[in-house]
Amino acid sequence: MAAVTAWGGALILAVLVVAPGVAMAQGDARQALARELAQLMLTDTLRRELDEQVTVGLTTALGSSLQERLSRRLLESEWRLVNEIVRRFVGDTLVPSRTDELAAAVYARHFDEAELRQLVAFQSSPVGRKAARLAPVIAVETAQAINDQIRNSPVLPRMVAEFQREFPVLRATESP
Repeated sequence: MAAVTAWGGALILAVLVVAPGVAMAQGDARQALARELAQLMLTDTLRRELDEQVTVGLTTALGSSLQERLSRRLLESEWRLVNEIVRRFVGDTLVPSRTDELAAAVYARHFDEAELRQLVAFQSSPVGRKAARLAPVIAVETAQAINDQIRNSPVLPRMVAEFQREFPVLRATESP
């Protein structure tokens, strides 16, 4: 998605060569809109979730690497220490202004100025704010509904039988 098509690249180059002042003004406006959208979209809840995802990923990677270097499993107290160090690092690195800049750059790559204007208008509206506020709830509830559907699928027995046919070790042992 991030790749620019040859035609799109040529168009951008032509705009930059013909009207550099206009392109810069448009780029500035686009960046400003992207920053505004990022600030609207990155709620405190979403920021905490992003920080937590990064913290868990880094803690897991660094803890695993440390275990390999030590040639042993980490103790619970050592895992807590790794987590505390990583949590401080993430908190110091992903300050809200930096997260906004990163998200704004992503939005600017995927949306043109007109689309960003529309998104900012929608996200600023009461319905847009509600949609943003409920996005995590909707995601969790959708995942739960999908999980329930999978567990209660009428074709689940067929999949289990297929696994048992292909992997005999999964067959139920018969009692005498």
